[in-house]
Amino acid sequence: MRWTQKAVSPLVLLLAWELASRFAWLDPKLVPPPSLAILDIWELTVTGELFVTLWASLRRVIAGFLIATVLGIVIGTLMARVRLFENIFDPLVELIRPVSPLALFPLALLWFGIGDASKIFLITLACSFPVILNTYASVRGIDRALVLAGRSLGANHWEVFVRIVLPGSLPGIFTGVRLAWGIALIVIIAAEMIGAVAGIGYMILNAQQVFQIERVYSGIIIIGVLGFATDLGFRRLRSWLMPWYREFRE
Repeated sequence: MRWTQKAVSPLVLLLAWELASRFAWLDPKLVPPPSLAILDIWELTVTGELFVTLWASLRRVIAGFLIATVLGIVIGTLMARVRLFENIFDPLVELIRPVSPLALFPLALLWFGIGDASKIFLITLACSFPVILNTYASVRGIDRALVLAGRSLGANHWEVFVRIVLPGSLPGIFTGVRLAWGIALIVIIAAEMIGAVAGIGYMILNAQQVFQIERVYSGIIIIGVLGFATDLGFRRLRSWLMPWYREFRE
């Protein structure tokens, strides 16, 4: 029942899109029916081009995302637990965070070239901030009474962190990780459109330049499905890592 309810809105959207394009309520040259885009995805799958293109993007996304996650959790935790680190990193975070990663792309190309390194750098930079901020807020938000209770029972600083602070802050940290993954998918598409010779973003831009519009929509659908599927995986991982955590429902 739950999955049926969740499938309603995407199916209604696809049906409305199909009908609007078929009956020319939308210009089919600019907005082709989704059935053509799905057929194009099938063609990409059969020829194997889809897997090559996906891997070109995913290897960059995964590398940058993992680096950002590790750095973000470490920096956010240190900022929350040690005032010296907060005084050092907080101004840097607030100065760099508003700068669009794409504004730094010309510099990334100069520093790292047109290969994977420039994209990984941009993804790492963009994804670090939601992890840092969510980790900081989650660790700082731990009830002080719990920490004092742990210490009164003889727990040292490490035991307090592992048994009280870390479990209590994991849900918030995981939210930052999920946000970072979504940002990584956004950044890689834009970065590949600006400077790349492979990947989903490059495929979309190349299709637009030769007016292969159904392939443009194919790329959009692929990245949307990828984002949905991976976020579902993150939710499953959260349930496995944090069986005590349950979201509030009315």
